[in-house]
Amino acid sequence: MVKVSILIPVYNVRTYILKCLNSVITQTYRGSIECILVDDCGNDDSCMLAESFIANFQGNVIFRIIHHKYNRGLAAARNTAVKAATGDFIFHLDSDDWIEPECIELLVNKQQETNADIVSGAAICHKKEGKIILEEPNYETPNDMIHKTIEMTLDHVIWRRLIRKTLYTDNRIEAFEGVNVGEDHHTLPRLVYYAKKITKINDVIYNYNCMNPNSYMSIKKSNFNIKRFYNDISSIEILYDFFLDKDDYCTTRLKEIRKEYIKKSLLNCCILSDKMSYMHICNDFKINKSYYMFKTKNILHTLRLKIFKIGEILMR
Repeated sequence: MVKVSILIPVYNVRTYILKCLNSVITQTYRGSIECILVDDCGNDDSCMLAESFIANFQGNVIFRIIHHKYNRGLAAARNTAVKAATGDFIFHLDSDDWIEPECIELLVNKQQETNADIVSGAAICHKKEGKIILEEPNYETPNDMIHKTIEMTLDHVIWRRLIRKTLYTDNRIEAFEGVNVGEDHHTLPRLVYYAKKITKINDVIYNYNCMNPNSYMSIKKSNFNIKRFYNDISSIEILYDFFLDKDDYCTTRLKEIRKEYIKKSLLNCCILSDKMSYMHICNDFKINKSYYMFKTKNILHTLRLKIFKIGEILMR
């Protein structure tokens, strides 16, 4: 049977790690499962809890913990796990998330039925306001999937997918160390480029926790998140360089995405009254736009749109 490696980066998740690991050991899949945890040197007792859990576990899942010598970030933790994996297929699971009991069984069954290189499933996004179903879009071909996953949406996530390991190893694909926010944005489309066949199941297999205040995606700041901005720009540029001689649509669209994202980020700087971040972006990208003029023009434009929408509602 197919051997599956479940890969879990661990960093400051003491509240969530046991639920995550419990979801691994309750899998209905009876084939070989290894679970590799990468300790990225957090400052809580997440790994101690994981070690205790593993020491008391008796079952068919083979656990391994790899310890980084110092904190290297999410991208490096994912790379470490992929290199250590011995499975035919890998499944990324974030340590504050959890999977449904039939997750691996359903994905493997579909893979065996279709011989696909990537099999994706649906997920539930858990927010304070409630739950949202994240359905996998219908991609006609790997090329169609590439064109849609270069967009800056949740479609590009690396989790909720069974991925043939050789897509990584044969093509030297890895996340760029240091680009830790949305690192999957520059990873998944490159993997899909080398996939001969992709498919999906409609079942919900993954639970995406949006209520961890310490996660890369959940950290809120009163000012503009300049670090996330540069991570996202780096991912766009990594993809652009990769597709430069491979796909004209991707390079053209990525240029547009970069331009749109910079403009949107400048507007967010204005909304948050973060002049310093605004000036940093303008200086780095050689943009000659007065902060006060840009802020006044765009906030007035946004206000006019809101008034227009209110008017439409009142006219109904």
